[in-house]
Amino acid sequence: MRKNPDRVAWTVLSMAFVFFCLLAIGIPLGARSYLLNATEDQDALLQVIAGTVLVDKANGADPIGVTDSAMLSPGDEVITDDTSWATLDLFERSHVTLYREAKVKLDKAQAPQFGLSGKPNQITLNMTGGIVRVGVALPRERTTDFQVVTPHTNVVLEEGSYRIEVANEGTQFTVIRGQATVGQDVSAEVLRHGERTWVDLKGVPADSLPAAQNLIENGSFQPPVDTHWVTSTVIFSSTVQPPAVHGVEDGGRRAIRLVRREPDDGTHSEVAIQQRLDQDVRDFDRLTVSMDVLIDFQSLSGGGLLSSEFPIIVRLDYKDRWGSDKFWTHGFYYQNRQGYPIAPDPWGQPTGEKIPRGVWYPYESGNLLEALGDNRPAQITGFTVYASGWNYDSLVSEVQLILE
Repeated sequence: MRKNPDRVAWTVLSMAFVFFCLLAIGIPLGARSYLLNATEDQDALLQVIAGTVLVDKANGADPIGVTDSAMLSPGDEVITDDTSWATLDLFERSHVTLYREAKVKLDKAQAPQFGLSGKPNQITLNMTGGIVRVGVALPRERTTDFQVVTPHTNVVLEEGSYRIEVANEGTQFTVIRGQATVGQDVSAEVLRHGERTWVDLKGVPADSLPAAQNLIENGSFQPPVDTHWVTSTVIFSSTVQPPAVHGVEDGGRRAIRLVRREPDDGTHSEVAIQQRLDQDVRDFDRLTVSMDVLIDFQSLSGGGLLSSEFPIIVRLDYKDRWGSDKFWTHGFYYQNRQGYPIAPDPWGQPTGEKIPRGVWYPYESGNLLEALGDNRPAQITGFTVYASGWNYDSLVSEVQLILE
Protein backbone atom coordinates (compact mmCIF):
# COMPACT_ATOMS: atom_id res chain seq x y z
CA MET A 1 0.00 0.00 0.00
CA ARG A 2 1.52 3.34 -1.07
CA LYS A 3 2.07 6.05 1.48
CA ASN A 4 0.83 9.53 0.52
CA PRO A 5 1.27 9.51 -3.29
CA ASP A 6 0.82 13.31 -3.39
CA ARG A 7 3.87 13.85 -1.22
CA VAL A 8 5.96 11.54 -3.41
CA ALA A 9 4.82 13.38 -6.50
CA TRP A 10 5.67 16.74 -5.02
CA THR A 11 9.08 15.45 -3.89
CA VAL A 12 9.89 14.17 -7.37
CA LEU A 13 8.67 17.40 -8.91
CA SER A 14 10.74 19.48 -6.50
CA MET A 15 13.87 17.46 -7.17
CA ALA A 16 13.31 17.77 -10.90
CA PHE A 17 12.94 21.51 -10.54
CA VAL A 18 16.10 21.80 -8.46
CA PHE A 19 17.97 19.68 -11.00
CA PHE A 20 16.60 21.85 -13.79
CA CYS A 21 17.78 24.99 -11.99
CA LEU A 22 21.21 23.50 -11.45
CA LEU A 23 21.44 22.67 -15.12
CA ALA A 24 20.08 26.07 -16.13
CA ILE A 25 22.73 27.78 -14.03
CA GLY A 26 25.57 25.25 -14.23
CA ILE A 27 25.63 24.74 -17.98
CA PRO A 28 26.08 28.46 -18.78
CA LEU A 29 28.58 28.84 -15.96
CA GLY A 30 30.48 25.76 -17.11
CA ALA A 31 30.42 26.95 -20.69
CA ARG A 32 31.59 30.39 -19.60
CA SER A 33 34.36 28.89 -17.49
CA TYR A 34 35.47 26.76 -20.43
CA LEU A 35 35.43 29.72 -22.80
CA LEU A 36 37.47 31.80 -20.36
CA ASN A 37 39.99 29.18 -19.24
CA ALA A 38 40.47 26.74 -22.12
CA THR A 39 43.98 26.90 -23.59
CA GLU A 40 45.74 25.26 -26.49
CA ASP A 41 49.41 24.48 -27.00
CA GLN A 42 51.36 26.53 -29.52
CA ASP A 43 54.30 25.45 -31.64
CA ALA A 44 57.57 27.38 -32.05
CA LEU A 45 59.83 27.63 -35.10
CA LEU A 46 63.47 26.60 -34.65
CA GLN A 47 65.86 27.98 -37.27
CA VAL A 48 69.51 26.90 -37.30
CA ILE A 49 72.03 29.64 -38.06
CA ALA A 50 75.22 27.57 -37.87
CA GLY A 51 76.20 23.96 -37.20
CA THR A 52 73.86 21.17 -36.15
CA VAL A 53 71.33 21.60 -33.35
CA LEU A 54 70.00 18.64 -31.38
CA VAL A 55 66.27 18.44 -30.61
CA ASP A 56 65.11 16.07 -27.87
CA LYS A 57 61.40 15.46 -28.49
CA ALA A 58 58.87 15.30 -25.66
CA ASN A 59 57.27 12.13 -27.04
CA GLY A 60 60.31 10.07 -26.12
CA ALA A 61 61.55 9.56 -29.68
CA ASP A 62 65.26 9.56 -30.37
CA PRO A 63 66.87 13.03 -30.50
CA ILE A 64 67.18 14.46 -34.00
CA GLY A 65 69.86 16.65 -35.52
CA VAL A 66 68.55 19.79 -37.22
CA THR A 67 70.60 21.78 -39.74
CA ASP A 68 67.87 23.95 -41.24
CA SER A 69 64.57 24.41 -39.40
CA ALA A 70 62.00 22.47 -37.39
CA MET A 71 58.75 22.98 -35.51
CA LEU A 72 58.89 22.51 -31.74
CA SER A 73 56.05 21.58 -29.39
CA PRO A 74 55.82 22.12 -25.63
CA GLY A 75 58.09 19.62 -23.91
CA ASP A 76 60.74 19.62 -26.66
CA GLU A 77 64.32 20.54 -25.72
CA VAL A 78 66.90 22.30 -27.91
CA ILE A 79 70.62 21.66 -27.40
CA THR A 80 73.48 23.54 -29.08
CA ASP A 81 77.21 22.81 -28.89
CA ASP A 82 80.20 25.14 -29.12
CA THR A 83 79.96 25.28 -32.94
CA SER A 84 76.21 25.78 -33.40
CA TRP A 85 73.63 28.45 -32.72
CA ALA A 86 70.00 28.96 -33.60
CA THR A 87 66.88 31.08 -33.13
CA LEU A 88 63.48 30.21 -31.73
CA ASP A 89 60.43 32.19 -32.92
CA LEU A 90 57.50 31.93 -30.51
CA PHE A 91 53.83 32.19 -31.40
CA GLU A 92 53.28 35.72 -29.99
CA ARG A 93 56.36 37.13 -31.82
CA SER A 94 58.87 36.78 -28.99
CA HIS A 95 62.32 35.66 -30.12
CA VAL A 96 65.06 33.58 -28.50
CA THR A 97 68.64 33.28 -29.74
CA LEU A 98 70.52 30.21 -28.51
CA TYR A 99 74.28 30.54 -28.47
CA ARG A 100 76.95 27.99 -27.63
CA GLU A 101 76.25 25.02 -25.37
CA ALA A 102 72.68 26.10 -24.62
CA LYS A 103 70.07 23.66 -23.30
CA VAL A 104 66.56 25.09 -23.42
CA LYS A 105 63.30 23.19 -22.98
CA LEU A 106 60.01 24.68 -24.14
CA ASP A 107 58.12 23.83 -20.96
CA LYS A 108 54.99 25.78 -21.79
CA ALA A 109 53.67 27.66 -24.82
CA GLN A 110 49.94 28.23 -24.47
CA ALA A 111 47.34 30.71 -25.61
CA PRO A 112 43.67 31.01 -24.60
CA GLN A 113 41.55 29.00 -27.02
CA PHE A 114 38.81 31.61 -27.30
CA GLY A 115 38.91 35.35 -27.78
CA LEU A 116 36.52 35.93 -24.86
CA SER A 117 39.23 34.98 -22.39
CA GLY A 118 41.07 37.80 -20.67
CA LYS A 119 43.89 35.55 -19.48
CA PRO A 120 47.47 36.10 -20.74
CA ASN A 121 49.50 33.90 -23.01
CA GLN A 122 51.78 31.53 -21.09
CA ILE A 123 55.42 30.88 -22.06
CA THR A 124 57.92 29.08 -19.82
CA LEU A 125 61.46 28.19 -20.87
CA ASN A 126 63.50 25.78 -18.76
CA MET A 127 67.16 26.61 -19.30
CA THR A 128 69.82 24.33 -17.82
CA GLY A 129 72.98 25.54 -19.54
CA GLY A 130 74.67 27.91 -21.98
CA ILE A 131 73.85 31.41 -23.19
CA VAL A 132 70.63 32.78 -24.68
CA ARG A 133 69.27 36.18 -25.66
CA VAL A 134 65.52 36.55 -25.09
CA GLY A 135 63.47 39.23 -26.79
CA VAL A 136 59.96 39.49 -25.32
CA ALA A 137 57.56 41.03 -27.82
CA LEU A 138 55.22 43.94 -27.24
CA PRO A 139 51.74 42.60 -26.36
CA ARG A 140 49.05 42.74 -29.00
CA GLU A 141 45.48 41.81 -28.03
CA ARG A 142 46.69 40.16 -24.82
CA THR A 143 49.72 40.19 -22.56
CA THR A 144 52.18 37.32 -22.10
CA ASP A 145 53.28 35.73 -18.86
CA PHE A 146 56.89 34.98 -19.88
CA GLN A 147 59.10 33.05 -17.47
CA VAL A 148 62.56 31.49 -17.63
CA VAL A 149 63.43 28.81 -15.10
CA THR A 150 67.07 27.86 -14.43
CA PRO A 151 68.55 25.47 -11.86
CA HIS A 152 69.24 28.48 -9.64
CA THR A 153 66.29 30.85 -10.02
CA ASN A 154 63.03 31.81 -11.69
CA VAL A 155 62.82 34.96 -13.84
CA VAL A 156 59.69 36.81 -14.94
CA LEU A 157 60.23 38.95 -18.05
CA GLU A 158 58.34 41.97 -19.28
CA GLU A 159 58.61 43.33 -22.82
CA GLY A 160 62.29 43.89 -23.59
CA SER A 161 65.61 42.20 -24.33
CA TYR A 162 67.60 40.02 -21.91
CA ARG A 163 70.78 37.95 -21.76
CA ILE A 164 70.89 34.80 -19.62
CA GLU A 165 73.97 32.68 -18.98
CA VAL A 166 73.70 29.45 -16.97
CA ALA A 167 76.76 27.67 -15.58
CA ASN A 168 77.18 24.97 -12.96
CA GLU A 169 77.91 27.52 -10.25
CA GLY A 170 75.12 29.97 -10.98
CA THR A 171 73.04 32.08 -13.37
CA GLN A 172 73.97 35.54 -14.65
CA PHE A 173 71.06 37.65 -15.82
CA THR A 174 71.37 40.96 -17.71
CA VAL A 175 68.64 43.40 -18.71
CA ILE A 176 69.55 44.93 -22.07
CA ARG A 177 66.17 46.65 -22.25
CA GLY A 178 62.99 46.27 -20.23
CA GLN A 179 62.32 45.04 -16.69
CA ALA A 180 62.50 41.64 -15.02
CA THR A 181 61.94 40.08 -11.61
CA VAL A 182 64.63 37.60 -10.58
CA GLY A 183 63.83 35.17 -7.77
CA GLN A 184 60.74 34.87 -5.63
CA ASP A 185 59.26 36.08 -2.35
CA VAL A 186 61.33 38.43 -0.19
CA SER A 187 64.58 37.64 -2.01
CA ALA A 188 63.25 38.75 -5.41
CA GLU A 189 65.32 41.39 -7.23
CA VAL A 190 63.74 43.75 -9.76
CA LEU A 191 66.17 44.63 -12.56
CA ARG A 192 65.76 47.44 -15.06
CA HIS A 193 67.50 48.67 -18.19
CA GLY A 194 71.29 48.35 -18.00
CA GLU A 195 71.45 46.18 -14.86
CA ARG A 196 72.62 42.62 -14.18
CA THR A 197 72.76 40.19 -11.29
CA TRP A 198 74.24 36.83 -10.33
CA VAL A 199 72.30 34.03 -8.65
CA ASP A 200 74.43 31.37 -6.97
CA LEU A 201 73.63 27.85 -5.81
CA LYS A 202 71.68 29.22 -2.84
CA GLY A 203 69.18 30.85 -5.22
CA VAL A 204 69.48 34.36 -3.79
CA PRO A 205 70.14 37.15 -6.34
CA ALA A 206 73.12 39.39 -5.63
CA ASP A 207 72.68 43.16 -5.53
CA SER A 208 72.24 44.57 -9.03
CA LEU A 209 75.29 45.81 -10.95
CA PRO A 210 75.70 47.85 -14.14
CA ALA A 211 75.27 45.72 -17.26
CA ALA A 212 78.70 46.74 -18.54
CA GLN A 213 81.35 44.36 -17.24
CA ASN A 214 85.13 44.38 -17.19
CA LEU A 215 86.52 41.05 -18.38
CA ILE A 216 90.00 41.78 -16.99
CA GLU A 217 90.82 40.68 -13.46
CA ASN A 218 93.06 43.02 -11.45
CA GLY A 219 93.69 45.49 -14.26
CA SER A 220 94.95 47.92 -11.61
CA PHE A 221 97.76 45.47 -10.71
CA GLN A 222 97.24 45.28 -6.99
CA PRO A 223 99.55 42.69 -5.43
CA PRO A 224 99.72 39.77 -5.82
CA VAL A 225 99.68 40.30 -9.57
CA ASP A 226 100.50 36.71 -10.49
CA THR A 227 97.12 35.53 -9.17
CA HIS A 228 95.46 36.64 -12.42
CA TRP A 229 98.30 37.56 -14.81
CA VAL A 230 100.75 35.13 -16.42
CA THR A 231 104.19 36.43 -17.38
CA SER A 232 106.28 35.22 -20.33
CA THR A 233 109.45 36.23 -22.18
CA VAL A 234 110.87 35.51 -25.63
CA ILE A 235 114.60 35.49 -26.45
CA PHE A 236 116.44 33.71 -29.26
CA SER A 237 119.76 32.97 -27.57
CA SER A 238 120.76 31.77 -24.12
CA THR A 239 123.44 34.45 -24.09
CA VAL A 240 120.87 37.24 -24.30
CA GLN A 241 119.74 38.84 -21.08
CA PRO A 242 115.94 38.45 -20.99
CA PRO A 243 113.60 41.37 -20.30
CA ALA A 244 111.86 41.74 -16.94
CA VAL A 245 108.41 42.41 -15.45
CA HIS A 246 108.07 44.48 -12.28
CA GLY A 247 105.10 45.64 -10.27
CA VAL A 248 105.72 49.31 -9.46
CA GLU A 249 104.00 52.42 -8.14
CA ASP A 250 104.14 55.56 -10.23
CA GLY A 251 102.33 58.79 -9.47
CA GLY A 252 100.11 57.16 -6.89
CA ARG A 253 98.99 54.30 -9.16
CA ARG A 254 99.99 50.68 -9.38
CA ALA A 255 101.50 49.68 -12.72
CA ILE A 256 103.42 46.96 -14.51
CA ARG A 257 106.84 47.84 -15.88
CA LEU A 258 108.10 45.95 -18.96
CA VAL A 259 111.80 46.66 -19.30
CA ARG A 260 115.01 45.65 -21.05
CA ARG A 261 118.03 47.96 -21.00
CA GLU A 262 121.09 45.93 -21.89
CA PRO A 263 124.40 46.62 -23.72
CA ASP A 264 123.51 44.20 -26.54
CA ASP A 265 121.11 46.65 -28.16
CA GLY A 266 119.81 45.40 -31.48
CA THR A 267 118.78 41.97 -30.20
CA HIS A 268 115.07 41.14 -30.39
CA SER A 269 113.16 40.18 -27.27
CA GLU A 270 109.62 40.18 -25.96
CA VAL A 271 108.04 40.27 -22.52
CA ALA A 272 104.33 39.87 -21.87
CA ILE A 273 101.59 39.67 -19.26
CA GLN A 274 98.51 37.73 -20.25
CA GLN A 275 95.09 36.55 -19.14
CA ARG A 276 93.28 33.60 -20.68
CA LEU A 277 89.59 34.35 -21.26
CA ASP A 278 86.54 32.44 -22.36
CA GLN A 279 83.74 34.90 -23.03
CA ASP A 280 81.06 34.61 -25.70
CA VAL A 281 80.32 38.10 -27.07
CA ARG A 282 78.00 37.35 -29.98
CA ASP A 283 74.97 39.07 -28.49
CA PHE A 284 76.76 42.14 -27.13
CA ASP A 285 76.84 45.55 -28.78
CA ARG A 286 80.10 47.07 -27.55
CA LEU A 287 83.63 45.88 -26.70
CA THR A 288 86.25 48.44 -25.67
CA VAL A 289 89.88 48.24 -24.59
CA SER A 290 91.10 51.03 -22.31
CA MET A 291 94.44 51.41 -20.56
CA ASP A 292 96.98 53.98 -19.43
CA VAL A 293 100.38 53.74 -21.12
CA LEU A 294 103.74 55.38 -20.39
CA ILE A 295 106.93 54.88 -22.45
CA ASP A 296 110.22 55.95 -20.87
CA PHE A 297 112.56 54.53 -23.51
CA GLN A 298 112.74 52.71 -26.83
CA SER A 299 115.83 52.09 -28.93
CA LEU A 300 114.15 50.58 -32.00
CA SER A 301 112.46 53.20 -34.15
CA GLY A 302 108.67 53.12 -34.56
CA GLY A 303 107.49 49.55 -34.75
CA GLY A 304 110.51 48.21 -36.59
CA LEU A 305 110.72 47.23 -40.24
CA LEU A 306 107.56 45.14 -40.10
CA SER A 307 105.58 47.49 -37.85
CA SER A 308 105.33 44.72 -35.26
CA GLU A 309 107.89 45.65 -32.56
CA PHE A 310 106.57 48.42 -30.34
CA PRO A 311 107.63 49.19 -26.76
CA ILE A 312 104.00 48.58 -25.73
CA ILE A 313 101.44 46.47 -27.61
CA VAL A 314 97.98 45.33 -26.58
CA ARG A 315 96.64 42.17 -28.20
CA LEU A 316 93.18 40.63 -28.17
CA ASP A 317 92.83 36.97 -29.21
CA TYR A 318 89.46 35.69 -30.31
CA LYS A 319 87.45 33.35 -32.50
CA ASP A 320 85.20 34.80 -35.18
CA ARG A 321 81.65 33.62 -35.88
CA TRP A 322 82.99 30.78 -38.06
CA GLY A 323 85.31 29.52 -35.31
CA SER A 324 88.56 30.75 -36.91
CA ASP A 325 91.31 32.04 -34.60
CA LYS A 326 92.06 35.73 -35.07
CA PHE A 327 93.70 38.56 -33.17
CA TRP A 328 93.74 42.33 -33.02
CA THR A 329 96.74 44.42 -31.91
CA HIS A 330 97.58 48.04 -31.29
CA GLY A 331 101.05 49.41 -30.52
CA PHE A 332 102.49 52.63 -29.07
CA TYR A 333 105.80 54.46 -29.68
CA TYR A 334 107.26 57.91 -29.11
CA GLN A 335 110.09 58.06 -31.69
CA ASN A 336 110.60 56.89 -35.27
CA ARG A 337 113.96 58.37 -36.22
CA GLN A 338 114.49 55.79 -38.97
CA GLY A 339 111.12 56.60 -40.52
CA TYR A 340 109.86 53.03 -40.59
CA PRO A 341 106.36 52.77 -42.08
CA ILE A 342 103.52 52.18 -39.64
CA ALA A 343 101.54 49.51 -41.49
CA PRO A 344 97.77 49.30 -41.43
CA ASP A 345 96.08 46.33 -39.82
CA PRO A 346 93.68 44.11 -41.83
CA TRP A 347 90.87 46.57 -41.08
CA GLY A 348 92.74 49.58 -42.41
CA GLN A 349 93.72 51.11 -39.06
CA PRO A 350 97.35 51.90 -38.12
CA THR A 351 98.99 49.14 -36.10
CA GLY A 352 100.64 51.73 -33.87
CA GLU A 353 100.29 55.33 -32.74
CA LYS A 354 102.77 57.94 -31.60
CA ILE A 355 102.35 59.22 -28.04
CA PRO A 356 104.33 61.68 -25.88
CA ARG A 357 107.37 60.31 -24.10
CA GLY A 358 107.44 59.96 -20.31
CA VAL A 359 103.82 60.89 -19.58
CA TRP A 360 100.77 58.76 -18.90
CA TYR A 361 98.69 58.44 -22.05
CA PRO A 362 95.04 57.30 -21.69
CA TYR A 363 94.08 55.00 -24.55
CA GLU A 364 90.61 53.84 -25.57
CA SER A 365 90.10 51.61 -28.58
CA GLY A 366 86.54 52.51 -29.47
CA ASN A 367 83.98 49.81 -30.19
CA LEU A 368 85.90 46.82 -31.57
CA LEU A 369 82.68 44.97 -32.41
CA GLU A 370 81.99 47.67 -34.99
CA ALA A 371 85.58 48.37 -36.04
CA LEU A 372 86.33 44.73 -36.89
CA GLY A 373 83.24 44.44 -39.07
CA ASP A 374 82.70 40.99 -40.57
CA ASN A 375 85.73 39.77 -38.61
CA ARG A 376 84.27 40.80 -35.26
CA PRO A 377 84.82 38.49 -32.30
CA ALA A 378 82.33 35.81 -31.34
CA GLN A 379 84.38 34.46 -28.43
CA ILE A 380 87.21 36.24 -26.59
CA THR A 381 90.02 33.78 -25.75
CA GLY A 382 92.88 35.92 -24.48
CA PHE A 383 94.21 39.37 -23.62
CA THR A 384 97.91 40.28 -23.68
CA VAL A 385 99.98 43.39 -23.01
CA TYR A 386 103.57 43.07 -24.14
CA ALA A 387 106.74 44.90 -25.17
CA SER A 388 108.63 43.89 -28.30
CA GLY A 389 111.85 45.16 -29.87
CA TRP A 390 115.40 45.83 -28.70
CA ASN A 391 115.70 47.89 -25.53
CA TYR A 392 112.60 49.42 -24.01
CA ASP A 393 111.18 50.67 -20.72
CA SER A 394 107.40 50.94 -20.56
CA LEU A 395 104.60 51.00 -18.01
CA VAL A 396 100.94 50.10 -18.22
CA SER A 397 98.13 50.63 -15.73
CA GLU A 398 94.32 50.63 -15.35
CA VAL A 399 93.72 47.94 -17.98
CA GLN A 400 90.08 47.27 -18.84
CA LEU A 401 88.23 45.21 -21.42
CA ILE A 402 84.66 46.51 -21.16
CA LEU A 403 81.79 44.48 -22.57
CA GLU A 404 78.30 45.94 -22.96
